[in-house]
Amino acid sequence: MVSEGIQKALESGKEISINLSVEDLENPFTLEYIFGELERYGCGERIIFEITESEGVNNYEQVRNFIKHSKERFGCKIAIDDFGSGYSNFSNILELEIDFLKIDGSIVKNILEDPRSRALLDGITSLSHKLGIECVAEFVSTKEIMESLRESGVDFAQGYYVGKPSPELISSKA
Repeated sequence: MVSEGIQKALESGKEISINLSVEDLENPFTLEYIFGELERYGCGERIIFEITESEGVNNYEQVRNFIKHSKERFGCKIAIDDFGSGYSNFSNILELEIDFLKIDGSIVKNILEDPRSRALLDGITSLSHKLGIECVAEFVSTKEIMESLRESGVDFAQGYYVGKPSPELISSKA
């Protein structure tokens, strides 16, 4: 998927997100491959690595090193995916110097009916913006949710309302 993502970035001239697991970041062969492809094609500034927020991270130093190297050497951006679904730790957000925070769909899908979900989304968005981090809302399924996200200041949206999964690139500005 790394090679395909890089090829799509080269062909389109757009930013492309590539999901990585904690296991990927702990595997030296995978990291060598990723950095080799970035070096080979020289389009790191168009790559966003999405790292799944997880309680399974055993070595935050390794994650920090990957992020630092990706950003400084290749100009990549970093997103924390599914934020709010596991044991979210705001201090880790500070340490990891991320560019995007993807708010988990379990929060987003309930913002119209559940005041606590809305409050949590508003709090995450506000804090993220104060830290210079852009927010992406996952699981945006209706026009009403999209409008509510705009009111909350969410930067980008992802979900069936924006577009169903497709090999074509779709803009997701909220």
